[in-house]
Parts: sequence; structure tokens; C-alpha cells
Amino acid sequence: MRRVTRIAFIIAMVVFFLAVGTVGFLAVTVAGMGDIPDIQPQLTSTFYDHNGEIITTRFEQNRFEVPLEQIPDYLAHAFIAVEDHRFYNHHGIDMQGLMRAMVRNVQQRRFAEGGSTITQQLARNLFLTHDKNLTRKAQEMMLTVQLERRFTKDEILENYLNTIYFGHSAYGVEAAARTYFGKSVQDLTLGEAAILAGIPRGPAYYSPYLNLDAAKNRQAVVLTRMVDEGYITEAQREEALAQELELTDREAARQDRQLGAYFINHLINSELAKIFPDEPNVANMIYQGGLHVYTTLDRQAQQAAENAVAGFVPETTRSNGEDIPIQAALVAMDPQDGSVRALVGGRDQVATGFNRAVSARRSPGSTFKMFTYAAALEEGYTPSTVRVSEPVSYEDPHQDRPFEPREFNNQFSGPLRMREAIARSSNVVAVKTHMEIGPEKTKEMAERLGITSELQAYPSLTLGGTSVTPLEMTTAYAPFANQGIRVQPQFVTKVTDSNGRILYRAEPRREQVLDARISFLMTDMMKSVLQTGTGRSLGPIVNRPAAGKTGTSQDSRDVYMVGYTPELVSAVWVGNDDNLPMPGQTGSGLAGPAWANFMREALRDVPARDFARPDGLVSVQVCPDTGMLHNPRCSLDPITEFFIAGTQPTEQCSWPECEHCPQDDSPWHWDGGWFWRNPFRQEPETPEPEVLPPDNGLPEDWDLPEDWNGENEENMPQEDEETIEPWEPDFEEGQEDLPPPSDENSEPAAQAI
Repeated sequence: MRRVTRIAFIIAMVVFFLAVGTVGFLAVTVAGMGDIPDIQPQLTSTFYDHNGEIITTRFEQNRFEVPLEQIPDYLAHAFIAVEDHRFYNHHGIDMQGLMRAMVRNVQQRRFAEGGSTITQQLARNLFLTHDKNLTRKAQEMMLTVQLERRFTKDEILENYLNTIYFGHSAYGVEAAARTYFGKSVQDLTLGEAAILAGIPRGPAYYSPYLNLDAAKNRQAVVLTRMVDEGYITEAQREEALAQELELTDREAARQDRQLGAYFINHLINSELAKIFPDEPNVANMIYQGGLHVYTTLDRQAQQAAENAVAGFVPETTRSNGEDIPIQAALVAMDPQDGSVRALVGGRDQVATGFNRAVSARRSPGSTFKMFTYAAALEEGYTPSTVRVSEPVSYEDPHQDRPFEPREFNNQFSGPLRMREAIARSSNVVAVKTHMEIGPEKTKEMAERLGITSELQAYPSLTLGGTSVTPLEMTTAYAPFANQGIRVQPQFVTKVTDSNGRILYRAEPRREQVLDARISFLMTDMMKSVLQTGTGRSLGPIVNRPAAGKTGTSQDSRDVYMVGYTPELVSAVWVGNDDNLPMPGQTGSGLAGPAWANFMREALRDVPARDFARPDGLVSVQVCPDTGMLHNPRCSLDPITEFFIAGTQPTEQCSWPECEHCPQDDSPWHWDGGWFWRNPFRQEPETPEPEVLPPDNGLPEDWDLPEDWNGENEENMPQEDEETIEPWEPDFEEGQEDLPPPSDENSEPAAQAI
């Protein structure tokens, strides 16, 4: 009975191959059979940082096209030797191989071997399934004949090497070389090439990640066949077998591919759609088209951003007796051209997918005050303009009760110059200024500098009574760092197709939106925040010329830090996704350390330099109490302040406006000695203001104060302000009652860590 079965099986196989031969003959001779689909394999898109180094890839099938001339000969020979050693001698179907396969199939009474050539495997990989049945085999052979008619042997080999599957989502030899050895196919050794050539026979079995012994045994088979075919010598075989394999650390590679995940996903989901508005399916372009996307991301800055969020923002905080999770976002941009250098949208992109850096609209707190002060400078205010921190009340048509901003703990500070009000983050002075110039001025300035969210010209606007994103705040602060020039945020510099053809090239968009002198004055006043004000614990961490502003919303639901150097502007937001309060948390205490440590690490290899000073500024000594020209008889030491030429004060401080001046301004008075003052003594003249030459911003030393002790900030006075949530009338406003700031750096608090 067994003999009858065997004979029947042999007859069936003979009939099968006769039928296949007939089909092949028809395929060659019948008109129209030469038309086959174009070979359009799905390709992997690659994303590069601003230095041209690969960040990550995106694909449906991880595949890269590599020309045959860039593939090492020994890799191609390895595949030919082990898969189809008569490749260059047959016309797609190897009859000897078929007979061998038929005999083996008869012996095992199943389709154990198909006798497929490289061309047949290519036909199957491109157009067919991997089912083992007579119909699929017939289709495969017909397509094989057509491939041989249409392409040269080298073209077939190139397509085969670029499409064959190697396991672990790797298609083609380039993807396989990167997956297993972390290198390009051009850099493979003979031993590594033999490993790869052995995998396609059974990726789940011969993968060196899954079964290293099986992979090594298969490598030996491949190398032996290469010796038999004359491609290598026996000595080369032994050397290749002795080579120690250095496989890629898969977990490390996975972690490395996660760098900048929020950045890349925003690029795919938003920015590339803007770049290719006429493309109906941008996702297909990315996941199948083999694009090369050159981004603005800076790898060092991105790593510093992710480390800062992970290391300096706690995962939870106490609220109403419970631990609540807190999230963070960070955006950093080059203020010169708008290149986004780093972006973190949360703690874990995979876990939530929500990008808080570009999509979370929350209150910016007191960081919004700077738009009011910039508008005020345009209206003729100066850094020495004095307003009194005192109880005030304003009618607000949008609320059912008066708007009454308060300082922290209701402790008002009295007269404050604009510089002091910024450093101390006075809510009352900000609102007074806001209402004096008109709320529309603050709104217009914010929109002019880069805020795109809808704003309402309410009295509370200057205190953060609106909702914006960290990307908007970063963009809007950039003109302060860039002599008044607004730049459009950029994520991409260039996009090419798989053949290197340029599809898009970015052009920086710059617009002068603010007087360079006002930009400098704003920067100089915000320097005081990091020297003597609410962020004075942060300046020594950054340890280079920098400016910035802290912000805290009502009930500490949102805390902010926005700051910059000439090279980099960044914003950090910290809060809870459910908008829960974070009692006791402040911008300087929670967002500030992440910002300061990020800036230090991101700029670690960049020489420090100060902000360039434009033409048209003067330097004048003023009374620290009144902001007027300093009277030599005033008992207060004068301070030096910058002014736009023509706006400097012209009158000296005197009693009663300045209580530190003598009440009797007559030259007849005691001189503190035993004799009368000389009545003919001439009083010193008020010095002319010093006209300052432009400063080119060359690097200057920026050392820690001599009395800096490097301690932690356990005893450091905390953030100084609270502002409001949008449009809520029952808010608490104010800031900590800081000691009066001086012109010199006050003794810094210990470094926040």
C-alpha cells in the first residue's frame, strides 16, 4: 500500500511540473503577459537631528533601499551561495533545484522544499502570499518568468536583497544590518554578512537574538557554501567563524529611538501636514515613502530637557491630603531663527500621547506681565517709573464685583520702580500699569510677540488670566532675546524623498516687532529676576548671562518659568492634567529648577556671552526710592539705570518726594563738623547721562558670587506670586514680601537641586 501511495505522489508531482512548464511557456509567448506590477516596496522614513545624525525611524515595514554597488560583494555572494548558486546561469527557474526538491518532497510526503530561486523568492515577496499550495506555486513561476524578462540579473538581486525579511520587523539587508549590528550594510564584516544570509531561511529560528547557537551553525553552513563556490578561501572562513559577534543592545536601541518622541510625533501629526498641504495622506508618505526628514532638534538639548523633567519635577504632590500626579512640559528654541531645539510634552509619550508642550492651554501666571511692561515702555514708561503697591479696586464689566488684585499675604510693598516690580513680581503694580496704558495694549503686544491663542482685554489679563501653550510662551519671549525680532517656530529644515530629491527646504521667517532698545531694557530688567528677585536661586545654576520670569496661577494650579540666553529661549510648565491645585508649589520652586538645570546642560559646550546692546541707550544714576536723578544730598546710594535716550529723568530727587533728602535745601546748614559750611561752596553739578556705545555681546566672565556656598535651598524664600485662572473673580493674588532688591546681586540662595 505504501508503494502505491508513493507512486501516486510521484505521478502527481510530474503532472504538476508539466503543468507549471506549460504555464511558463504560455507566459513567455502569449501577448500581454509581460505586464507585471511596478516594484514599489514600502520604505522606512528616517528622521535626523540638526547635525545630520539619525534620531529615529518610522515605518510599516522597516526597509531601506540600497543600490547593489553599495552592498558588499561578500554579502551578495553569501546569499547566492546558500540560496541559489546557479542564479546567473538559469532563467528564473532552476530545473536541477526543482528535481532535487521534488525528490525530497516525495521522501517526506509533503512540500518540505520548493526549490525556489532568488527570482522566485522575489516574486513571492513582492506579489504573493507564502502559502504552500499548487495555485500559489503556479502564480509564482509565471511571475518569475516575467521578472526575468523585465529585469537584469543584477536588478533582480538588488530588489531581492532590499525586500527579503530578516525578522524583528527588518526588511532588506540595510534594515537587517542596523537591527542586528547597529551599522550600515556597507560596514558589515564577512562573519556578520554570513549571519544575515542565514536568517531568511527561518527568521524565528535563526535570529541571533532568539537562538544564537542556531545562528552560528547556520553561519558555518553559509561560509562553507561560499568556500565551495569559490567566493572565499578556507582561511577567510575560519577567520569569520572566529569573529566575536557584537549584537546591538535591543533595549538600549529602543530607548534611543524614544529620544524626542513628543517632538517627532508632533512633527508627523502637525508640521508635515502643513508642509505638504496637498498630500491627501501624509501618514502614508511617512510610514511607507522612505522620506528623509531633517529636523531642528538638538540631541544634547533634547536629552537635557528629558533629564530635567525626569530629575527635577516630582511625579506627585500633596493636594487636599492626597498624592496627585503632576505633569510637565518644556520647549526650547533658538531665538535667532526659530529652530525648536528640544520639546518634552509630558513624562511618557507612550502612556498618554497628549503633547502638553503644544496642546495644553493653561494659565501662564505672572510670566504674562512682561507683555504689559513691554507695552508700557512703548508708551513712554521707563525702568525707573514708580508705581505704588497698595490696595486698589477696578470696575470689571465682565465680573459681578470689582477687580482687586492683591500681593502675597496682603503685604503691600509701597513704591516700586518697574525693575523692582518685575523682580518682586508685584501684582498690583502690573495691574496698575496694565490699566493705565489700557488692557488692549497688553493684548496687542502679546499677540504681536507670538501669542496665537484667543485673548480678552480684561483687567486680569496681565496676571495670566488667559490660557496659552508653552510653545506660545517660548515664541513670545524670543523677541526679548533677539533685539525685538519675532521668529516663526521651525521643526524641519529639509525633506527629501528616498532618492535624495529635495521636496521641501525651510526658510527662516523673521520680523521686527519690537524696538531693539525696548527689547534690551526688558532683558536687563528680567536679569534682575535671576539676580535679586523671585528666581534668584536659579541664576547661579545657569551660571551665565540670562533673563527670565517666574509664574504661578491661582491655587498653584499651574507654575511656569520662561527664560533665555542669547542662544536659547525656553519655557517650562508644571501642573496637573485635571487642573487640581498644588498647594505650596511655585514657579521658582517647581518649574524653575527644571528650567535652570536644562539651560545649564543644554548650553554646556556653548561659550557664555552677554546680550548685545543696541544704539540709542543712555546710562544715568538715579535715586533708588523715587527713580529720579540722584541728588548728591540724598542719603541713599545711587543706582545706575538704562534709558532710551530722551526718556531719562531730568529732575533730581528732593524732599518731600524723597524722604532721604534733607528738608532744608539751603546751602546754609551744618556740615557735621564744628564750623559753618562755606556759603560760597558750589554744589556739584548733576552729571550728564552717559551715552552708551552698542555692545556686541562678546563673552564675559560670569562667576558665582564670592559668598556662594553651594548649599541646598531648604531655607530659601519661595516663589513670590500667585495670579489667577482665566476669568474667575474669586482669586487670591500676590507675592512673597521679598526684601528690597538692590542693584548688585544679593546674596544668592543655595542652588536648587
